[in-house]
Amino acid sequence: MNLSLRTKINILSAAMIAVLLFAGSCSARLIDQSRAASVNGPSKTTTVGMIEIPALGLATKVLEGSDASTLRLAVGHIPGTALPGPSGNVGLAGHRTTFFRSLRRIKVGDEIRFSTAAGAFKYRVVSLHVVLPNAIEVLNATQLPTLTLVTCYPFDFIGTAPQRLIVHAEMVPTSPN
Repeated sequence: MNLSLRTKINILSAAMIAVLLFAGSCSARLIDQSRAASVNGPSKTTTVGMIEIPALGLATKVLEGSDASTLRLAVGHIPGTALPGPSGNVGLAGHRTTFFRSLRRIKVGDEIRFSTAAGAFKYRVVSLHVVLPNAIEVLNATQLPTLTLVTCYPFDFIGTAPQRLIVHAEMVPTSPN
């Protein structure tokens, strides 16, 4: 599918607005994840896969979407961004008070694993940035396979956080056995 630059910008803008409206309205109170899942019943969203960051002890499922109901249940794949594969920028959003709480301890060089039906993908964190909520360029398409994690920042802020932590990771090539 060959999209014009304007169409790509519109898709990324819509995705970032969704993140800003829903992921961006992070509250300081913790959500009881198991209670949220049982209250909401089974999810009607599509499971994309599972993300793990071993250095942080983080392991959680990834669902398609970045709306409020999805982010209550899991980390969300930002619509309009790539899925793991040979190229593209995979965008994932999560609340700083729940699933992405441990990102406060992430470091350059940490490994991120993303398992999907298409396979298991390994990424290495290459940069951490704090940006304003309207910095949608962090989700721009890339030639190399990359992963971008988005969460509200600062972690200890009470109320709607004024910034976003952006974690950029590059895919680690698999070595032949």
